Formats: sequence, C-alpha cells, structure tokens
Amino acid sequence: MSRPGSGVVMGRRRFLSLGALGAGALGLGAMGTIAGCSSTAASPTPTTDLDYILPTDPEVAAAESARAWNGTTAAFALAAGFSTVDLGGRLVDTWTYGGAAVAPELRLKSGDRVNVSVQNGLDAETTLHWHGIRIRNDMDGAAPTTQAPIGAGSSFEYNFIAPDPGTYWYHSHSGLQADRGLFGALIVENPNDITGADIDAVLVLDDWLDGLGTTPDSVLMALNPAISGGHGGHGGGATTPAEHSEADMSVAQQLVSGGHGSSEPLGGMTQHIAYPLHLINGRPPNDPAVVTAAPGSTLRLRIINAAAETPYRFAVAGHEMTIVATDGYDVEPTPADTIIVGMAQRYDVLVTVKSGTWPVVAKVEGRDGYASTVLRSTDALALANLDVGGNLSELAGRLVTESELRPTESARLETKSPDRDYRIELIQAGDRYVWGMAGADAGKLVMKQGERVRITMKNASTMWHPMHTHGHTFAVPDYGGLRRDTVNVLPGTELAIEFDADNPGEWMFHCHNAYHFEAGMTANLRYVR
Repeated sequence: MSRPGSGVVMGRRRFLSLGALGAGALGLGAMGTIAGCSSTAASPTPTTDLDYILPTDPEVAAAESARAWNGTTAAFALAAGFSTVDLGGRLVDTWTYGGAAVAPELRLKSGDRVNVSVQNGLDAETTLHWHGIRIRNDMDGAAPTTQAPIGAGSSFEYNFIAPDPGTYWYHSHSGLQADRGLFGALIVENPNDITGADIDAVLVLDDWLDGLGTTPDSVLMALNPAISGGHGGHGGGATTPAEHSEADMSVAQQLVSGGHGSSEPLGGMTQHIAYPLHLINGRPPNDPAVVTAAPGSTLRLRIINAAAETPYRFAVAGHEMTIVATDGYDVEPTPADTIIVGMAQRYDVLVTVKSGTWPVVAKVEGRDGYASTVLRSTDALALANLDVGGNLSELAGRLVTESELRPTESARLETKSPDRDYRIELIQAGDRYVWGMAGADAGKLVMKQGERVRITMKNASTMWHPMHTHGHTFAVPDYGGLRRDTVNVLPGTELAIEFDADNPGEWMFHCHNAYHFEAGMTANLRYVR
C-alpha cells in the first residue's frame, strides 16, 4: 500500500519492478526535476505524525449515518468462481460472477441500503469495488487500503447506502481480475427522473483476451517481465504455472507487439494491447444481445466502458444521440453523433427510436477492432445477421468530447477557493512499462473534513490516462465544472480536478487503465483529524 512521504508513489510490486529495471529507468535528471515540484498553495501539511482517519474509525460510520436511507434494502448475492463461457461459439475458461462474461445487472433506487453477499469460489483472494458510489470507506472494496481481501473459499458482506442516482458499475479490485469476467452494471434509479425516457437499457462495453490463448497476467508479464504475475501489488493474479506457460506467453507477446494505434482526440497513442475480441453485454458481434423498443419511443442508453485498456468510439446507426449524464451526474442535454468513452467512464444518452433494425457500434478508438449489438424497433423484422463491422457513418460524424459538456445547475459544485492545492505528474519510467505519480505532493495528498481540494495533474508521459478518484466525484474547472469520477488526461497537458472532502477515510486515486494501475500509477487520498 502506498504511504505518504515519497516523491514517487508506487506499491511494493512497483518498487520491485523499478528496482529490477535499474536506477536509470526514470533518469536521474528527470527524477531531480520531478522531486523539485511543489504545491502552488501554501506548503502542504507535513505527512509525518499525522492523525489519519482509518476505514474502521468512527468518522466513517458517522458519515454513513448522515446519509439519508429511504427505508428500503436492496439485497443481492454474488459468487466469484471459475466458469466456461460461450463467446459467439468460442468456449473460454475464465472467472465470473454467476457464469457469464458480464456479471448480473444490479438495479436499485437512490437512498436504498445495499446489501451484497460475495462468496469467493476462486483459489485466489479477491475484493469488489463499487465504482463511482459515494460509499462508506470500509465498504469501498479496495484491498489492502479499505479492507482485507476476501480469501479463497470465504465470503464478505458489503452493506452501504447508495445516496446518488446514476449509472455506476462494480468490479473486482484485485490484480487484473476485472480483465476477466468479474464486473457488472450497478444502476441507481432516480425516483424524480426528468429525462422523459420511456425505456432504459444498459450497454456494458468490454475488451476480452482471457482464455483466448493467454491470460491478463501473462499479458502484464509480456509488457514488463520485471512484474511477477500472481502475488504482491493488489494480489489476485495468476495462481498456477500453466497461467504463464510458453504458449500463453507467446500469444501475450503477439498481443502487445501488434502496434499501438493513434487518436487525435486522445492526443496520440491509444493503447498497448491488441485485444482479439470486444463485447457488449458479454456478447460478441456475431451473437448480439438485441435492444428492443417501440418506434417513436425515447430510449435511454446507459453506456459503461468496463474495458481494462480500450477506449471506444460509440454510435447508433441512423440516430442522433442526446447526452444527458456523465458518470452519474446530469449534463446540459447535448446532441452528438458519436462519443469517445474512456475506461471506467459512463455516458447516458437518449435516442428517439426509428422503425427498423439498426447497428449499435463501439469501435476501438485509434486502431482496428469493435464491439456491436442491434437496436430493433418492435415493428421490425428480425434479421439473421446485422454485423456491419466497425463501419458506421455516424462514427465519423459530430464527435462531442467531454471537454465540451457542461453540468446542469443541480450538478454543479459550489464555487469556492481550494483549501488545499496539490500538483502531481503522471509519468512513465523512460520507455519501460513502469508508470507512476511523481512530484513533491504525490505522496502527501491529505485533507480534512469540509475542505475543498484541488489536484492539478500534469501528464508528462506520451499516453492519455483515465484518472479516477474513489469515494468522491469531482468537478473539472476547465470543463465548466463538469462532474466526473474518471476523467481523461491527455499527454502533454495539465488538467485540474476539484472536490469537497466530505467522505472521510483513505481512498485510492489511480489511472483506470488496468495495466497502468498494476504497473504503478496509483496513490492514496487520506483524511486527517
């Protein structure tokens, strides 16, 4: 677990990886510059001898008791285990919640108490993180920061109030387990919804390689042989020698040497891994999970990018979309033909359904590959196959980026000066697959209850990073105060986020490229008394 007091933040696995690469991996000159960074506000609070608020402390329980419970409990049970899943005729062995390539959709109402029993039938430790929820700290599911991992053959019960409506998701937060089938949608309905939607459908986008000749842990080893897959870091990696067999590693090497792609909206290189398959709701293009709606009805699509490493450009053939929410918070309705959805981000869009059968495509941004499904009106004939590949005219149409969106008045944070103003750098260790957060502030991101916190991220690397805060939704001042919990920081740019310290405890702050995270781009946000 990362601790304050260091200019470069990385976990135990990351430190060992950097050591294995040699002292020159970051470059002495670069390290000198990075270590010289400082906060733009008054000197940050020293991080020695601070009285930290821990996940089990009474302040966490007090914050939870202040959340309004509506008197209803939404109870669910999830079992993590080994499964064989059918991906359009290809049978693959993987890890799932419930036996499918995507976990069950969990749907509840804002203010519900959520009770989820998780049984771990794997032979590895696991946890479950509730992404985007303003959750109590000891239920956040990020081992070892907020809880001990759920041991093999044991169980854990998550119990928390879901205070805010919106589109969220849940996933394992142990190693690269979420790059298998350990993720699903969590929808918190708004009893006072004003979108006017007649029907509501969830589309979970995902990149897939597990069981197709290799595993996520083998791919990580191919990216950086100094990182031993299996244990250390966040745990939950490979558990048998066969996971890193010569055949597995051969396929993994092919996937990481197939070119990196490039995207102007994302500032350059898009990803390192050439995923062999892309899914919507756990189904490949040749076996779509069809969305059906009456012609003329208003359809709300809740789009969740659950991919480990892939950004998608999304569009619906023949239909204009109206963006109405990002990461669970309302935005001013904005028409678009296409959007780019970074890893862990969510967009809610409305479409007025036209009569007919229409392809819905999530194309890999900047390189080959796509996921697709079908939107069919209730008066249309079923077609045997409507797989048009990644070719839709709408994908080349009016692209609306997150920087162009603006929050509704109800979603805005109150304007105020920050009490703490931190600066960090997002870095790569030369050309090695080691990533981190650097700068004088990187290891001492502390705050007190009630403070306004600003963190300015300078992306000194050559890749974009979807940066995510646990337990808090932030405003992006440069985007008119747009509310998000995951924002894309482009290479060579600076981007600030601001949030109110209203959820005490210790929280992860990291890149949601799963492989960047495992290779070091993570820090902790810590409350002090």
